[in-house]
Amino acid sequence: MASDDSRTGEIPTLDLQRRVFVAIAEDALRRDLVGRFERCGYAVRAEATIDQLHEQVLAWRPELLVLGETYPRGSGRQAMLKLRSSGATFSVPVVAALEDVSVPNILRWLRVGVVEVWRLPWSRDPAPRVKTLLDECTETLVQTAGPRTRLLAFARRSGLEGTVVIYPDTPFEARASFVAGELRDARFGPLEGVPAVDQMLELDDAPVRWVDGTSTEPLARALPRPGGRTTVLGVEDEASVRELVSRRLATAGYQVTSAADGVEGLQKALAKSFDLIVVDLGLPRLDGWGLLRQLREDVVARESAVLVLSAHDDEVDTLKAARAGARAYLKKSGRAKELLSAAALLSGPRVATWSSLEACRETKVELRAVGPVWLLRALAELDCAGRLELEDALGRYEVTVAKGQFLEAVAQTGSLRVTGPVAVEAIVSSRGEGRFVFAEVKVSPAAPWLYDVVDVVCDGLRKDHARLLARALQDPGRLYFNEELAQLFARLATPGELKVLEGVRQAPTSFDALAAGVALEADDVTSALAELLRRGVLSVEP
Repeated sequence: MASDDSRTGEIPTLDLQRRVFVAIAEDALRRDLVGRFERCGYAVRAEATIDQLHEQVLAWRPELLVLGETYPRGSGRQAMLKLRSSGATFSVPVVAALEDVSVPNILRWLRVGVVEVWRLPWSRDPAPRVKTLLDECTETLVQTAGPRTRLLAFARRSGLEGTVVIYPDTPFEARASFVAGELRDARFGPLEGVPAVDQMLELDDAPVRWVDGTSTEPLARALPRPGGRTTVLGVEDEASVRELVSRRLATAGYQVTSAADGVEGLQKALAKSFDLIVVDLGLPRLDGWGLLRQLREDVVARESAVLVLSAHDDEVDTLKAARAGARAYLKKSGRAKELLSAAALLSGPRVATWSSLEACRETKVELRAVGPVWLLRALAELDCAGRLELEDALGRYEVTVAKGQFLEAVAQTGSLRVTGPVAVEAIVSSRGEGRFVFAEVKVSPAAPWLYDVVDVVCDGLRKDHARLLARALQDPGRLYFNEELAQLFARLATPGELKVLEGVRQAPTSFDALAAGVALEADDVTSALAELLRRGVLSVEP
């Protein structure tokens, strides 16, 4: 029996157009991109929001999705994580169209699952590159692979030349060098090659630097002995080891305080700020891992550089320590040279910053390296006069000081502008960079002392943070969002923080329900909630 097609004489046809979904919030950019793709023969669907993106991708089945960074509600990285969490949309290749194509930002996007990054405004027409990318994804399924595979494929496509450095200027410094897009060398702790790259990509909250060139030599260099200003807390339960470490550090010029267990160490770390904390992992009452977690939760103690000492030269513990916030890991070898070299390296950023400020030179500052509380106290102790200018992903900050006095502070985060001690609170929570500029500033007899302002702010943050976190853990489903700050924070948030942010948006009935919904350990969820509360992205009150 003849088919209907044979009776009508019509030849069946197939739609061979390849489908591209463009989800870009900016109207002009979205229309421009749609036009470019259509002129190349692609079938295109476009949306300005990501509210129903998962459902739309399921229904239309695009072969490529182009995401932007921010939207009226949510972020591109959050949308990416949701797509990757579903088996039905997991294999859709995604391109991120970004203004910031720095290596740290590219790594943030590769970690959440994108296969390609395009620069805005276009330095190259993106449309002709789509076919090559689609063919590669069809042939290799790179979009379904892990972060390392996506990174290496991206490096080849872009012809990457240079070195990615993670934890620069610390004993944990990790490096991956590329020549003509190919991985030439990678090292992280005891690991080399591809295993080193895998572990580097797991450090989603670590500082990252891009260096032109492919030298495999570490960037880090031990600085001269810092002298008597640098303070060290040594937490070690073995009396002989504790005495040996203390004596060697003291002989090198450090001010050393000791503690015999984790609880005593935590009490001393909270009572006084230290430049360096040397921690044994096998401590009684509170082990080294627990001490690290507690230190990271305190507004001042989290700024101290931590050096982990262990009886074992353990690859797993080395990398675990890096993820827990330590900046160095040493085996208890009894050799003084390694300990003193690591101590000098870790205290180096504060020594260099102090020396520059003391000499009244314009000083570049990196809050992740020295800590905002330490920096403000240093300005007070040195009687600096001038203006501290800082910037991070959430906004810009300025503090004007003179001869130990606090004159003015301004924080502009999104559309919100605050002044005075409230602005100092925002600075204390920041991980930005900037400079201190010396200038003639008139001293005011009525102005408060900067040191007092910082102490009051830190005490208030400690109390508020403990109260807010307790309420958030009790009922995360009733937390309130600052949508503007959420969009800004999403640019630098870790995948875990993004997952928790999206999980809270679903109004979970309990903390356990939130942890189960985001598939993270309870400690990781707690840490993410703490950071989101600290940065004002979430609050317990409208």
